[in-house]
Amino acid sequence: MPSRPALLLLALGLAACTDRQPDTIPAPTRTLAPEVVLPTADGPIDLATLAGRPVLLQFAQADDAEAWAALADAFDDLQAAGATVVAVTVDGKEDAAAEAFGYDGAPLAVIVDGEGAVRGRGAPDSGDALFALAGPVLAEADVAETVEWAGAETLDALVEAGGLVVDVSEAAPRIRYALRLAADTMAVEDLPADLGTPLAFVGPEAETAAERATRWGYAAVYVADADGALTPVGEATYVTPPRRSGGVRG
Repeated sequence: MPSRPALLLLALGLAACTDRQPDTIPAPTRTLAPEVVLPTADGPIDLATLAGRPVLLQFAQADDAEAWAALADAFDDLQAAGATVVAVTVDGKEDAAAEAFGYDGAPLAVIVDGEGAVRGRGAPDSGDALFALAGPVLAEADVAETVEWAGAETLDALVEAGGLVVDVSEAAPRIRYALRLAADTMAVEDLPADLGTPLAFVGPEAETAAERATRWGYAAVYVADADGALTPVGEATYVTPPRRSGGVRG
């Protein structure tokens, strides 16, 4: 079976093709998610505050080991692909937020897109099934953030467009607003969770670090020369699945 990042890359390609279809094709119907406050172990979370990026909601009872194991298995990949993951332990069938999403006592997973629309629901019994449920929305979000990216020719232009400069030199800081990292120890956890964030690397080891970032799935990666001019580095290939640490919200 293809890896999860590979499946996401395939979905990304399909979403990109769909994005280029003629304007005469009607937009799909969107059902907005209910306005709810989600009770979690970390405290109440207003779903509306998570707007702007995909959200994967998992509703299940505390003793449903299979449901929570599936979520734990998929969590790193879901987060690395740009999802906010919220776990809601339901006490019987009386939880109003869960009922608003159609929870009936069985485990329920729901994917909500960045605009607050419910895009999929089901009862996945594995991490792969959870990722498959969320994959099309995560790929679509990547398209939305990268298709309109026209690229940049200078560091200043990249920063103005919301990109990040990563300084992997060992000398004194060259750029005040750059993220400082060591090229030989740089990990995917050090970089933005959003794989659509444009990255520009500076320093003697910039090319090596930039190539690593493309293997982790970042879609707009550049190397900057001493004058701040940018050269794009390859394309995202998902050779190494991006993995990040962190606990499930809730």
